[in-house]
Amino acid sequence: MNVATYYDILKVDRAAAPERVRAAYRSLAQRYHPDKLPGNANAERVMAALNEAYAVLSDPQQRATYDRSIENARVPAVRRQRTIVNAELRVAAWPWWLLFATFAFSAAAIGTVAYHSLFASSLASAAAARPAPRGN
Repeated sequence: MNVATYYDILKVDRAAAPERVRAAYRSLAQRYHPDKLPGNANAERVMAALNEAYAVLSDPQQRATYDRSIENARVPAVRRQRTIVNAELRVAAWPWWLLFATFAFSAAAIGTVAYHSLFASSLASAAAARPAPRGN
């Protein structure tokens, strides 16, 4: 995605001197000034963009901050892609110990139910068939 920077709007290089930025602004402002193009809505939008760009690029502190923001936005695509892949791997990684614990718990639960359903009834019938102890 290419977004026009203030340098693109004023049609100057990023290394342009402040005098060159001012000259470019004045030239474009004279060409697109709404008074020279009455009734042209596009001229008003262009002039607003020119004013905003010149306001930032004419102030050395704002220009330095803007240049840093451009550099931060131009992170190489490979680095961004690598970050996305690493994040997906962290999210998609399965805790295998949890899977093993789930299977072990399930086997124990099923084994307990099977034991009680198969052997508990036979133990109860065997206990019923056994004679009751005699008291002394």
